[in-house]
Amino acid sequence: MTRQAQFGVVLSGLLASVLAIAQPTERPVGLVLSASGGKLLRAGTQLPLTARDGDVLYAGDGLKSGAAPMTVLFCPEKISLKIEPDSHVTAGASQLRVAVGRVSEKTRVGVCLLPEMERVPVASQQHYGESFTRALKAPEAEAPGESRIEQLPPQQRAAFQAELAEVDRLITANPRDRVARVARAALFEKYSLSAEALEEYRLIGQDWPDATWVGSRIFVHGKQAGRARPPSVVTPERGQVFAVLVGVSKYKKLPEQQWLRYAHNDAKVFEAHLKSPRGGMLPNSNIVTLTNEEATTAAIKNAFETSLKARAGRNDTVVIFIAAHGVVESTGRRGAYIITHDSDPEDLASTAVSMADVQTLIREDLARVGHVLVYVDVCRAGNIGAMRGGNTVNKAVERLAEAEGDLFIFLASGPKEFSYEGPQYGGGHGAFSYFLLDGLNGGADGNKDQTVDVGELIEFVRERVVQATNGRQHPRDLGSMEHAVTVSELRREGVLLSRITEPAAGIPAAPGTRGSDNTPGDSRKPDDRPPGQELEEAIRAGRLLPDAPQSAFAALRTLRRQLSAEQFLLAENRLRVALENQGQAILLQYLAGDQAPQTRADFLRGAAYFEAAKVLTPESLFLEGRAAFCQGRAMLFEKEYRRAIDLLERAARIDPGGAYSYNALGIAYLEQADFQTAQLAFRDAVRSAPEWAYPLHNMALAHTQAGDYASAIRSYQRAIGLAPQYSYLHYNLGLLYQRLNRRKEAEAAIRKAQALNPANPDAYNALGSLYASYGRAAEAERLYRQALETTPELLAARHNLAVLLASKPARIGEAHTLWRENLSKAPEYLPSRLSLAQSLARQGEVEKAVEEYRKVLDLKPDYVAARIALAGQLEKQKKTGEAVMELEIALRAQPENAMLHERIGDLEASRGRADLAASAYQKAFQYAPDPAARKRLRAKLGTRQ
Repeated sequence: MTRQAQFGVVLSGLLASVLAIAQPTERPVGLVLSASGGKLLRAGTQLPLTARDGDVLYAGDGLKSGAAPMTVLFCPEKISLKIEPDSHVTAGASQLRVAVGRVSEKTRVGVCLLPEMERVPVASQQHYGESFTRALKAPEAEAPGESRIEQLPPQQRAAFQAELAEVDRLITANPRDRVARVARAALFEKYSLSAEALEEYRLIGQDWPDATWVGSRIFVHGKQAGRARPPSVVTPERGQVFAVLVGVSKYKKLPEQQWLRYAHNDAKVFEAHLKSPRGGMLPNSNIVTLTNEEATTAAIKNAFETSLKARAGRNDTVVIFIAAHGVVESTGRRGAYIITHDSDPEDLASTAVSMADVQTLIREDLARVGHVLVYVDVCRAGNIGAMRGGNTVNKAVERLAEAEGDLFIFLASGPKEFSYEGPQYGGGHGAFSYFLLDGLNGGADGNKDQTVDVGELIEFVRERVVQATNGRQHPRDLGSMEHAVTVSELRREGVLLSRITEPAAGIPAAPGTRGSDNTPGDSRKPDDRPPGQELEEAIRAGRLLPDAPQSAFAALRTLRRQLSAEQFLLAENRLRVALENQGQAILLQYLAGDQAPQTRADFLRGAAYFEAAKVLTPESLFLEGRAAFCQGRAMLFEKEYRRAIDLLERAARIDPGGAYSYNALGIAYLEQADFQTAQLAFRDAVRSAPEWAYPLHNMALAHTQAGDYASAIRSYQRAIGLAPQYSYLHYNLGLLYQRLNRRKEAEAAIRKAQALNPANPDAYNALGSLYASYGRAAEAERLYRQALETTPELLAARHNLAVLLASKPARIGEAHTLWRENLSKAPEYLPSRLSLAQSLARQGEVEKAVEEYRKVLDLKPDYVAARIALAGQLEKQKKTGEAVMELEIALRAQPENAMLHERIGDLEASRGRADLAASAYQKAFQYAPDPAARKRLRAKLGTRQ
């Protein structure tokens, strides 16, 4: 089996890719001071968002004013100006360009300084901030601002004080001067006065609660303040070792043939090594091992934060081991990711561990840690989902080794190579992982001094892996760590590793069936297990939310009094991860689209999980964005479009790269028949997640409703290319072909949907309709009945069967029975109610027909066709007055309907009311649609007009 180095160098393909796509900082050019209902169009996107007071403008962004003017600050010209109603402007690097309309009231401003920041912030990097580690930070008295300013170099201090004096003069003159407030915060940032900047941004956030960039700056400076504080725990001079070990063989969203066989085993044996005397006898509290189902995206990110960033100090050593699939996107932004147990290849940006996050961890958060050792054996076996990117981006990987401190990165293989795994490597390991463990366990002690140092480990692993893989895999090392640093003490007892065996055919085969779990047992002693049995039971039972009986939150409150700060943080994180996993499950289901339809309750549950997690991590913009998405998506079920769009736009602002919010915004506009705007939103969703099929399906629906059938077909075909396993895509394409009378293509598509999901009754029903249109009644009946056998509650299939039988005089009674069965199950199901009424009328059962038509109008009073049909039946009953009344009610909805006026005239004439008849005919003549109608009405009027 191959472990392809998409992470090639282990970090080679993935981390190099991250370095290549890292978001640069950029200074905005403007600021929206008064939005007044206008629209903001970000450069690179297609869907305009509602502009908010406090929005920043970057070069290339556009603004569209509505019925009211907008007020904008434009820094290149140091002016504020008014954008007049119904105008469209674009912000350039040096000037504001007017495309439509005009601007006015240009006013010079005294200061115009905006902070430099990421144009597109990454939500996943705005998750864990200061509060996450505050339990481990010693209380400290904040140094006065003056003392921090005094620590600036003299020349910088003088420049800062001069700039600050000008800003403070403006604020003194007008304490509500928001432009000066932003300039003050940006000035503090400019001179690295993070605590002062944080205070200013908090004040700005009170004025501009919808400006998500302000929340982002608060997060950044809050995190910086937390990073600057020393740990409250005093570590020994020699320091401690903290490890996070990840091994993922099983994947929730990948077919089993794409699973790995031994990645979980690699992590478990590495854990056993670290717990052994030879590996350092690490206590359980210093190791987080995540394998298979435990290795979710939330759990891995949390482990990085809890066990590494929050705890390790300058005397400590951090060990990271990762064995899993790794992917570089083949299209779009070409992001690089570790595939976790619950990642979905359709939207890795929202569900996987981004290598940008790992880069931030190693290069920033662990920069002050004494020693960092990274062992990574990440593979990509063939294509993962629709990922087809090769391991081609390795040029910038060496930059990772520029991080501060002693850093050693050991990579499983070289550029464009595969990394291999198989049972011959110690009973089941990756080749790299096996020889890494073998080397640490003593095999690498080349000089027989009873220690293994970095240099010996590199030489041993590289030589053995090259030999064992017939020269097809070449491990690489990077970093600044001295080769003489000891990584294993052999005088102490180690772990027992199985011997290497000869493979049957030299190199193991590509991934196939999963191997057996050859994992060491849990080495924890009973008294060494984490405390908090009540908390564990609540988490296992799913009692996660604060209002649940015997909830995990209640158990956590009890533990606060029983545990140390460090132990409590670990306990709290078990709940935090469980909540995020449950919320993530809602998003994973959403990615499947109509393949796994969701309800309002699903999204409300997702919002509750994310909000509960936010109680534990209140500064998390990541959680805030996901909660807003779930709340907004739930509101679409209630047709609360304005509030839903507000929430979904907030989610999109917090996570501009998140496709899920744009897709939901598209659904909101689609349901309001705004097909053009819906298409813009779906295009942005596709741009953010080019491998995701659902927005392409929704785009096809928008094209269909707009009458652009060719584009709709192309969208369906693109979606099917990405997710051919989704039956709903084939089914809906088949319905479109059927609508276009392309019967052969319709049948082929629907049969494909049926083959993919034989239990889906809709496919049988659709095929039945298709065969009925061919005149193949017997086959249509068989298919309708198959649909009903699968799902007796399928009203459409029973209705269609009744329509088919009603065409045969001998079987009308059966048809009536079927329609009535539908109505007993769903009295509001109008197709069956109308069809029954029409059939009864044709059979001369006028009284029963009238009864059915009245029930239709009780449900839908504005249904003009039903009211006309009722009038016809009343006329048969000689109830002419009642018939006229029904037609007059219909006229209220369609006052220019010539046919209604003419029918009223006929009824009035039949009962000898000539004047009323003539008046009705005159109205009918006035609205007559064609010469034939006018000729007929002249005859009825008895005049030549």
